[in-house]
Amino acid sequence: MGKAVLTMQMSLDSIVTNTDQWMEFSDEILEEYLVYYNKIDRIVVGGNTYAELAEYWQNAEQSSESVLERTIAKKINDIPKSVISRSPKELVWRNSEQILIQDSKSFVQEIQALKNKTTSISVESGLKTWQLFIEHELYDDLWVFVHPVIVSQGERLFEPSDKQHKLQVISSKTYSNGVLGLYYHKKV
Repeated sequence: MGKAVLTMQMSLDSIVTNTDQWMEFSDEILEEYLVYYNKIDRIVVGGNTYAELAEYWQNAEQSSESVLERTIAKKINDIPKSVISRSPKELVWRNSEQILIQDSKSFVQEIQALKNKTTSISVESGLKTWQLFIEHELYDDLWVFVHPVIVSQGERLFEPSDKQHKLQVISSKTYSNGVLGLYYHKKV
Protein backbone atom coordinates (compact mmCIF):
# COMPACT_ATOMS: atom_id res chain seq x y z
CA MET A 1 0.00 0.00 0.00
CA GLY A 2 1.25 3.47 -0.89
CA LYS A 3 2.24 6.16 1.54
CA ALA A 4 0.31 9.45 1.72
CA VAL A 5 2.22 12.55 2.82
CA LEU A 6 0.32 15.70 3.74
CA THR A 7 2.58 18.63 2.87
CA MET A 8 1.73 22.22 3.71
CA GLN A 9 2.81 25.70 4.66
CA MET A 10 1.50 26.85 8.04
CA SER A 11 1.82 29.94 10.19
CA LEU A 12 2.93 29.68 13.81
CA ASP A 13 -0.74 29.87 14.85
CA SER A 14 -1.62 26.95 12.47
CA ILE A 15 -3.26 29.04 9.73
CA VAL A 16 -2.99 27.33 6.33
CA THR A 17 -5.08 29.64 4.15
CA ASN A 18 -4.13 32.80 2.22
CA THR A 19 -0.51 31.65 2.15
CA ASP A 20 0.29 34.14 -0.62
CA GLN A 21 -0.04 36.90 2.01
CA TRP A 22 2.51 35.54 4.50
CA MET A 23 4.47 32.56 3.15
CA GLU A 24 8.19 33.03 2.44
CA PHE A 25 9.83 30.43 0.23
CA SER A 26 13.57 30.17 -0.21
CA ASP A 27 15.87 28.25 -2.53
CA GLU A 28 16.72 26.03 0.44
CA ILE A 29 13.08 24.97 0.76
CA LEU A 30 12.68 24.61 -3.01
CA GLU A 31 15.73 22.31 -3.09
CA GLU A 32 14.06 20.10 -0.45
CA TYR A 33 10.89 20.01 -2.53
CA LEU A 34 12.79 19.00 -5.65
CA VAL A 35 14.25 15.99 -3.83
CA TYR A 36 10.77 15.20 -2.46
CA TYR A 37 9.01 15.38 -5.84
CA ASN A 38 11.53 13.00 -7.37
CA LYS A 39 10.08 10.33 -5.04
CA ILE A 40 6.38 11.11 -5.61
CA ASP A 41 4.25 9.26 -8.15
CA ARG A 42 0.85 10.91 -7.50
CA ILE A 43 -0.31 14.33 -6.28
CA VAL A 44 -3.72 14.82 -4.66
CA VAL A 45 -5.37 18.24 -4.61
CA GLY A 46 -8.75 19.38 -3.43
CA GLY A 47 -11.29 20.69 -5.91
CA ASN A 48 -11.43 24.13 -4.30
CA THR A 49 -7.72 24.84 -4.84
CA TYR A 50 -7.18 22.88 -8.04
CA ALA A 51 -7.63 25.77 -10.52
CA GLU A 52 -5.36 28.09 -8.53
CA LEU A 53 -2.57 25.50 -8.25
CA ALA A 54 -2.94 24.48 -11.90
CA GLU A 55 -2.59 28.07 -13.07
CA TYR A 56 0.36 28.80 -10.78
CA TRP A 57 2.45 25.72 -11.63
CA GLN A 58 1.70 25.76 -15.35
CA ASN A 59 2.76 29.41 -15.54
CA ALA A 60 5.79 28.86 -13.29
CA GLU A 61 7.16 26.20 -15.64
CA GLN A 62 7.58 28.84 -18.36
CA SER A 63 7.80 32.18 -16.61
CA SER A 64 9.33 31.82 -13.15
CA GLU A 65 12.50 33.84 -12.69
CA SER A 66 13.92 30.98 -10.62
CA VAL A 67 15.49 28.09 -12.54
CA LEU A 68 14.87 25.90 -9.50
CA GLU A 69 11.16 26.79 -9.39
CA ARG A 70 10.83 26.14 -13.15
CA THR A 71 12.41 22.70 -12.62
CA ILE A 72 10.01 21.92 -9.76
CA ALA A 73 7.06 23.20 -11.80
CA LYS A 74 7.93 20.88 -14.68
CA LYS A 75 8.20 17.95 -12.28
CA ILE A 76 4.85 18.79 -10.61
CA ASN A 77 3.16 19.30 -13.97
CA ASP A 78 4.41 15.90 -15.17
CA ILE A 79 3.33 13.95 -12.06
CA PRO A 80 -0.19 12.43 -12.32
CA LYS A 81 -2.70 14.39 -10.24
CA SER A 82 -6.00 13.36 -8.66
CA VAL A 83 -8.54 16.09 -7.99
CA ILE A 84 -10.90 15.28 -5.10
CA SER A 85 -14.25 16.99 -5.46
CA ARG A 86 -17.97 16.59 -4.86
CA SER A 87 -18.78 18.21 -8.22
CA PRO A 88 -17.21 18.02 -11.69
CA LYS A 89 -14.26 20.35 -12.36
CA GLU A 90 -12.80 21.44 -15.65
CA LEU A 91 -9.47 19.65 -15.82
CA VAL A 92 -6.94 22.08 -17.26
CA TRP A 93 -3.74 20.81 -15.64
CA ARG A 94 -1.90 18.16 -17.60
CA ASN A 95 -1.96 14.66 -16.15
CA SER A 96 -5.06 15.37 -14.05
CA GLU A 97 -7.96 13.07 -13.33
CA GLN A 98 -10.98 13.70 -11.18
CA ILE A 99 -12.19 11.61 -8.30
CA LEU A 100 -15.82 12.45 -7.52
CA ILE A 101 -16.95 11.74 -3.98
CA GLN A 102 -20.39 11.94 -2.44
CA ASP A 103 -19.56 11.66 1.26
CA SER A 104 -16.87 10.66 3.75
CA LYS A 105 -17.41 6.97 3.05
CA SER A 106 -16.80 7.34 -0.68
CA PHE A 107 -13.78 9.58 0.07
CA VAL A 108 -12.21 6.86 2.25
CA GLN A 109 -12.89 4.18 -0.38
CA GLU A 110 -11.40 6.26 -3.21
CA ILE A 111 -8.28 7.19 -1.25
CA GLN A 112 -7.69 3.61 -0.12
CA ALA A 113 -8.02 2.47 -3.74
CA LEU A 114 -5.56 5.18 -4.80
CA LYS A 115 -3.09 4.16 -2.09
CA ASN A 116 -3.33 0.56 -3.33
CA LYS A 117 -2.30 1.67 -6.85
CA THR A 118 0.62 3.97 -5.96
CA THR A 119 3.75 3.98 -3.82
CA SER A 120 3.89 7.64 -2.79
CA ILE A 121 1.16 10.27 -2.73
CA SER A 122 1.69 13.94 -1.95
CA VAL A 123 -1.47 15.62 -0.65
CA GLU A 124 -0.86 19.25 -1.64
CA SER A 125 -4.11 20.99 -0.78
CA GLY A 126 -6.54 22.18 0.38
CA LEU A 127 -7.71 22.62 3.91
CA LYS A 128 -10.82 20.41 3.71
CA THR A 129 -8.89 17.67 1.91
CA TRP A 130 -6.13 17.68 4.54
CA GLN A 131 -8.74 17.60 7.31
CA LEU A 132 -10.47 14.61 5.71
CA PHE A 133 -7.16 12.74 5.48
CA ILE A 134 -6.47 13.52 9.15
CA GLU A 135 -10.00 12.73 10.36
CA HIS A 136 -10.02 9.35 8.61
CA GLU A 137 -6.36 8.62 9.38
CA LEU A 138 -5.53 8.13 5.72
CA TYR A 139 -2.16 9.88 5.94
CA ASP A 140 1.14 8.27 6.85
CA ASP A 141 3.41 11.30 7.12
CA LEU A 142 2.95 15.00 7.75
CA TRP A 143 5.49 17.50 6.34
CA VAL A 144 4.82 20.96 7.70
CA PHE A 145 6.73 24.16 7.03
CA VAL A 146 6.02 26.46 9.98
CA HIS A 147 6.58 30.08 9.02
CA PRO A 148 7.66 32.56 11.72
CA VAL A 149 4.53 34.66 11.54
CA ILE A 150 1.32 34.89 13.56
CA VAL A 151 -1.36 35.46 10.95
CA SER A 152 -4.34 35.66 13.37
CA GLN A 153 -6.97 35.43 10.63
CA GLY A 154 -7.67 32.53 8.35
CA GLU A 155 -8.53 28.87 8.66
CA ARG A 156 -6.58 26.59 10.94
CA LEU A 157 -5.49 23.12 9.96
CA PHE A 158 -6.39 21.34 13.17
CA GLU A 159 -9.99 21.40 14.32
CA PRO A 160 -11.24 20.08 17.65
CA SER A 161 -11.65 16.32 17.46
CA ASP A 162 -12.45 13.35 19.67
CA LYS A 163 -9.40 11.54 18.29
CA GLN A 164 -5.81 11.91 19.30
CA HIS A 165 -3.13 11.42 16.65
CA LYS A 166 0.29 10.40 17.91
CA LEU A 167 3.17 11.38 15.69
CA GLN A 168 6.88 10.73 15.71
CA VAL A 169 9.31 13.41 14.54
CA ILE A 170 11.43 11.97 11.74
CA SER A 171 13.35 15.16 10.98
CA SER A 172 13.38 18.87 11.63
CA LYS A 173 15.27 21.67 9.99
CA THR A 174 15.45 25.41 10.48
CA TYR A 175 15.96 27.29 7.22
CA SER A 176 17.89 30.54 6.91
CA ASN A 177 14.64 32.51 6.46
CA GLY A 178 13.39 31.27 9.87
CA VAL A 179 10.97 28.66 8.52
CA LEU A 180 10.94 25.42 10.50
CA GLY A 181 10.47 22.22 8.49
CA LEU A 182 8.95 19.39 10.52
CA TYR A 183 8.52 15.89 9.13
CA TYR A 184 6.34 13.53 11.18
CA HIS A 185 5.36 9.90 10.82
CA LYS A 186 2.00 8.77 12.16
CA LYS A 187 2.37 6.23 14.94
CA VAL A 188 0.08 3.24 14.66
